[in-house]
Amino acid sequence: MRIAILGSVALPVPPPFQGGTEWIAFYQAEGLAKLGHKVILFAARGSKKGDYRLIEVGGGDTVVGSGLTAGPVTRISQVSVQVVPTSVGTLPSVNLDSGSPYSRHPLFSPFTESSRKLRLENVYLAQVIGKLIEMKDEYDLILNNMRGEAVFLPFAKSDLVQGKPFINVMHLPLFPELVKLFRVYQTHIITISNAQRKEFPGLNYLATVYNCVDTNKFTFGSGKGSDLKGIQGLTPGNTDDYLLMMGSISPHKNQAGAIRIAKRLGMKLVLAGKIGDMDYYKELQKDIDGKQICWKGELNFEEKLKLYQGALAFLFPILWEEPFGLVMIEAMSCGTPVVAFRNGAIPEVVVNGKTGFVIENNSEDQMIDAVRKIDTIKRADCRRHVENNFTVDIMVDAYDKALTKLI
Repeated sequence: MRIAILGSVALPVPPPFQGGTEWIAFYQAEGLAKLGHKVILFAARGSKKGDYRLIEVGGGDTVVGSGLTAGPVTRISQVSVQVVPTSVGTLPSVNLDSGSPYSRHPLFSPFTESSRKLRLENVYLAQVIGKLIEMKDEYDLILNNMRGEAVFLPFAKSDLVQGKPFINVMHLPLFPELVKLFRVYQTHIITISNAQRKEFPGLNYLATVYNCVDTNKFTFGSGKGSDLKGIQGLTPGNTDDYLLMMGSISPHKNQAGAIRIAKRLGMKLVLAGKIGDMDYYKELQKDIDGKQICWKGELNFEEKLKLYQGALAFLFPILWEEPFGLVMIEAMSCGTPVVAFRNGAIPEVVVNGKTGFVIENNSEDQMIDAVRKIDTIKRADCRRHVENNFTVDIMVDAYDKALTKLI
């Protein structure tokens, strides 16, 4: 097959830090190319070259809260600026005096309209459409991972691309207005969990393909604390038990719930992830003391791996219909059991009583009880569950079988 994979214009593929969709798009491109397919990957500047053809489209600079790199440097677009060091648990601040190149950057200007990032991402999506039209004779189908999928639907059915199959991977939840468009254009849909389909039966579902984790990178850990050298606020060689939660700081992720649970247990909690909602982050700051409750921002891979491997348990008290939850399989790949509220795809990812605990009714009391008996979960079982269900090869093979139905 000749496959056009639409990766991301919001972040590079793969991303330097957070970005689950971008990692999945990378594994699709790399894996399907290894199977002998001719792959063209459309992705933002800074994306990784491989055995596929890379078409760079977009700046990779439109994700809210993203941009922290390893060390005291923030990257937005293709420009670097120094970050003013601050105390643990507070936000780094960017120097925007008149001598800084960022004083003229439109995404930092106090006089830029609040919708600029959305408008900029729409420009990038339009550029992708232009490239797809220009290259219409070089691919047989389009596999889309980009958010803003609705803008592609009329175009994909038009003569501009000769009606080639367009398959949309649902990395985010379905909603009624989008569903109406999917029905109008009879869009082929790949869900990343069966839970995504629950509210909207009868669409043109092609397959459910679970996300994956690279088990060669996310390796097994003991859970007895790890060598945390280099992670600010955590003691090198620390063997104290700690709980971990990774993900964007946002109300639907419910870091506030994780903090309450850790405090009631009297345990250390490490939070990591970009700030998706600044107002919510400010509410959490009163509890982030850098000792019992730590926030680490966006981490590089080595730091994330150490935290996963050393954590006693991974908390996931989400309050929304989670489409999948990539961080859960990253944690389990490192042997860390997951304790999560039963929302969205959680029961499809975590085996209750075997690789962690699935908590009913968003009950913090039940989550506390589960953490207290976490030593009944064998870390080797967590790792084995990932190896049997969520590897890169398993995911790529499932995409290959799904796409072959259309050729």
